[in-house]
Amino acid sequence: MNPWVGISLMPEADFIEAALPLFQNGEVDVIEWSFDTIPPKVKEPEWLKLLLKEYSQNGRLIGHGVHYSLLKAVWDSNQDKWLKQLATEVKKYNYRHVTEHFAFMTSDDFHKGTPLPVPFNKTTLAIGQDRLKRLQNVSQLPIGIENLAFAFSHAQIKEQGEFLKKLIEPVNGFLILDLHNIYCQSHNFKVDVVKLVNSYPLDKVKEIHISGGSWANVESSKNKVRRDTHDEAVPEEVFELLKEVLPLCKNVEYVIFERLGNTIKTQKDKLQFAKDFRQVKKIVLSQRKKEENLLEEITKTKIDHKVSLNPLEDENLRKQQQFIIETLLVNKDVAKTIQLLQNKKINSWQPELWTDYMVETGMVLVKKWN
Repeated sequence: MNPWVGISLMPEADFIEAALPLFQNGEVDVIEWSFDTIPPKVKEPEWLKLLLKEYSQNGRLIGHGVHYSLLKAVWDSNQDKWLKQLATEVKKYNYRHVTEHFAFMTSDDFHKGTPLPVPFNKTTLAIGQDRLKRLQNVSQLPIGIENLAFAFSHAQIKEQGEFLKKLIEPVNGFLILDLHNIYCQSHNFKVDVVKLVNSYPLDKVKEIHISGGSWANVESSKNKVRRDTHDEAVPEEVFELLKEVLPLCKNVEYVIFERLGNTIKTQKDKLQFAKDFRQVKKIVLSQRKKEENLLEEITKTKIDHKVSLNPLEDENLRKQQQFIIETLLVNKDVAKTIQLLQNKKINSWQPELWTDYMVETGMVLVKKWN
């Protein structure tokens, strides 16, 4: 285990200004690029193309999708567009792998929406596996999935690791273990963080994410909710968690520091950005083996998963997802919203276990992005 340490690249001016000293000093081993975050009609800055090209040519570029909506019940034109964009992207740059988020997006808008969890059953498993096969057929690369920070109930975080393991099996996939997502879950549901980490198949972890976030006040709870907003400093608890987790993840190859653009507004923010990255790298270097870190070349063998002509869909699940989104969107009263969600339409989601403060948080997120 000799992971490369890198950053999740953002195109905003404040981000690159903060990250520039790290690039100039040769401190960034690898770049993770979310290729679907720039709208199709927006031209990429020239500096971005040059940076991606340099890291691509040196085999130091990994891809991270945001908007594929892996577990959406129906297939739409946006997902077709996404795969076409991916096909172009993997021809343009030499990615070592491609990853996506574990969830469905709440909006049909290509660049809007917030990811929400799904019921862990045979229907969602089959849809997710179908989507991953199509993703891998297009990319011809190793495929990974990132754990989700948001949940409505303790059961959803308890069972997520085992479900992810089953989800990635057909594509021989791997996991991104986002430690701030784990931190959010641990705080929001009062679960021991190490116990939570161990509920995931750690032998499948190839990549680790580190970021900060924010605290949100909710009327339905005295306690604040931790949100994965990527807009503040990394908590010390997350650095400590990284120290504990690294020895457990024997196959990890990348540790990626994340912070959103347009969140680095002051000189103090810039210094904090560099400080957080260097702290991540210090922890990783302290646990590296003595030998040089040399990742194997990606073996280019043709991947051809047999999938149906039409992507797998489920009308009942579509109605359930739409019902949840609309209920969270149109209602303002938390108690009324919870009452409406206690509906037999969504029994498989176990709404009786949903906590009021996370339902309230879901209401805020859906209203923000829809």
